[in-house]
Amino acid sequence: MIRPVYRLLWIILIPLLVARCTFDDQVANSSTAGAIYLKPAFPLNNSIDQSVIQTFKWESENVLSYDLYLDKVNPPLKIVASGIPSKSYVYPFPLEYNSTYYWRVGANYPDGTKKVSPVQIFRTTANFNPASSGYALYLKSKSTELPNLVHFLFQVVDLNNNTVPSLQTGDFEFFEDGFPIQSESLIEIKKQDQLPYKIRTVLMLDNSTSLTDTELGNVRNAVTSFIGKIKPNQEVAIYQFSESVEILSDFTNLKDSLYNSINRYRSGKSTTGLYSAAVKGASLWQDKYSVNDALQGTMIIFTDGNETSRPTTEALSEALSAVSNKFVFTIGLRGKDPLDEETLMRLGTAGFYGINFADQLESQFTLIQKTIYDYANSFYQLNYKSPRRGGGEYTLTIRVKGNTYNGNDSYILGSYSSSGFFSKRGNN
Repeated sequence: MIRPVYRLLWIILIPLLVARCTFDDQVANSSTAGAIYLKPAFPLNNSIDQSVIQTFKWESENVLSYDLYLDKVNPPLKIVASGIPSKSYVYPFPLEYNSTYYWRVGANYPDGTKKVSPVQIFRTTANFNPASSGYALYLKSKSTELPNLVHFLFQVVDLNNNTVPSLQTGDFEFFEDGFPIQSESLIEIKKQDQLPYKIRTVLMLDNSTSLTDTELGNVRNAVTSFIGKIKPNQEVAIYQFSESVEILSDFTNLKDSLYNSINRYRSGKSTTGLYSAAVKGASLWQDKYSVNDALQGTMIIFTDGNETSRPTTEALSEALSAVSNKFVFTIGLRGKDPLDEETLMRLGTAGFYGINFADQLESQFTLIQKTIYDYANSFYQLNYKSPRRGGGEYTLTIRVKGNTYNGNDSYILGSYSSSGFFSKRGNN
């Protein structure tokens, strides 16, 4: 007869032994030698008050590369970075304040097998003073140029992660190795309209048969108005999609050519390939934020329906991964059929707009166009005529004057070398 105390021990131990055996079986059945574990390490599971600037870390063995999944829904399907060679990744964009995120890491092993870690959850810190006029600054790139120029390209946002497009040189303060730079003649701040800064916008337009002739006409009118307002440094590409994705115009800033292209926008097939359209559109550009070659891409997807061509989890995951880290707006026309607004919100990384009538599309395009330009104008370039010579290393600090925010991202800190710097006539 088993005594009660031993019976209790068996009740506790049996589930543990079964769980251990199950884990051992999973490891033993893996075709990857030494693939013992894949474990997210930071941010900690169920942690709160996490920074909106986040570095993800994990633990593993014998892995070739990693994929990072991050989303505000569980499970996270969106891959925000792939082919990561190390066990950590610095996410390049600020997360939203006071928000819950789910993340996991996928491992790609040398023998071609894959493994995905358990999902982890964390919550970002609340915006401690949402009414504050504080600013956060993010360095995007830096370079030097002979005879003695130092360039920093950076972005400024407020504490709600909204872009700040209106600052001028006099709104900043500058320090070198901790000491104020006194001579204003040495420093200037330039905006995107003074730089080799290019904006590319993809218009991805649903033309499935559920749209009436009147609604198609409203779309053409809205796009025509949008084209009329583009600026010289903005290029637009136009596509239509139903069963397949069709190009109407490649990237151009020639308005007459774009007008002719939108006139070819016509009713297509009865199927809506929304996910394929998102993947195709996102493949048309790569954002670049460097001093001498900045390119800001954007896609605007308009649809009146849900995915019907390939409505699978795999297709949705592919679309979400394609738009991840891209500037994408989605506009959904509510109509006869229910609109999957949750999916459109997930695809719309920069925002989702729901409209009830097609003639409201023009005002949404106008609003989005302003957002695109405000984002571009939130980038600033420091041009500094350094008086340093002889190859020393120096550190520049940039702050917004009177910034009430004092966090780690309340200033720009970057170093440069004066190697090769020299003076010429008329130059400091």
